[in-house]
Amino acid sequence: MFRVVQRHIGVFAVLFAFALGPCLHAQSTPIVEEPGYTPTFTFDVVSIHLAPPPDFNFHPSASNPPHSSRFDGKDLSLESLVQGAYDSNDHAPISGGPNWLGNTFYNLQCRSDEAADARLAKLSDNEARLEKRNAIRVLLAERMNLKTHFETRNSLVYNLVIAKGGVKMIVAPAPSSPANGEGPPPPSPADFKSRSSQRGMEVVGTDSSMRAIAIFLSSMVGTSVIDKTGLTGTYNYTLQFGAPWSESEPDSWPPILTAAQEQLGLKLEAVHEPIPILVIDHIMKPTEN
Repeated sequence: MFRVVQRHIGVFAVLFAFALGPCLHAQSTPIVEEPGYTPTFTFDVVSIHLAPPPDFNFHPSASNPPHSSRFDGKDLSLESLVQGAYDSNDHAPISGGPNWLGNTFYNLQCRSDEAADARLAKLSDNEARLEKRNAIRVLLAERMNLKTHFETRNSLVYNLVIAKGGVKMIVAPAPSSPANGEGPPPPSPADFKSRSSQRGMEVVGTDSSMRAIAIFLSSMVGTSVIDKTGLTGTYNYTLQFGAPWSESEPDSWPPILTAAQEQLGLKLEAVHEPIPILVIDHIMKPTEN
């Protein structure tokens, strides 16, 4: 399990940033493909620098406001960039690619001009997210010579169910109604904050739907996690689980599957089903600049 976390521990920050919205704030709806809409946005300036190997100071993060040309990433693996740029919103597993894909980390800063910001600001949320995703795909193709394709394979996935003993997360309080009485307030976006310690990783989630929790867990276990709980509310929780650097610690937190069951009251049941697999045909390490 620690090997699984080591390959995917840098994925979850950027997965939320690409697939769900800015930084680690998860929107309630996935990106919707629009066959009649062709995104064209690309970054004008891209800075890439190798990050140190992960230790207990490791803190992957990403900021990707959809209506801005800016993208910032810290301690991100190329696997996480690929996953974010080609994710099907169910976290399709990645197959192929070199060994360093998931355990070599980079810091990135990407920008365009004010005209690009103005154009993104006028688009719908979904169109803006399609544009930003296109920019990352072009970046991967031009700087890393990425080539991919999808295949359907019978693979391991997890069904997320309520564990024996029930849910241990806290139901998030409903947002306050507006003083002007203009109707119910919109739901708060899910928020995920993480920190590292010698014992492993700690993630604090607030206003999290089961969809957001399933996507987070799928980024940790490296394959699709399908919500079968039937829960429709939003939740606050703290999840503490072991990481590669804590493996030798006598008081390391438990593996992610054990932690989810003990601390959240959620069980991941392994099954094998035909699912889409993202196959990496070719990728190169980027030249730093």
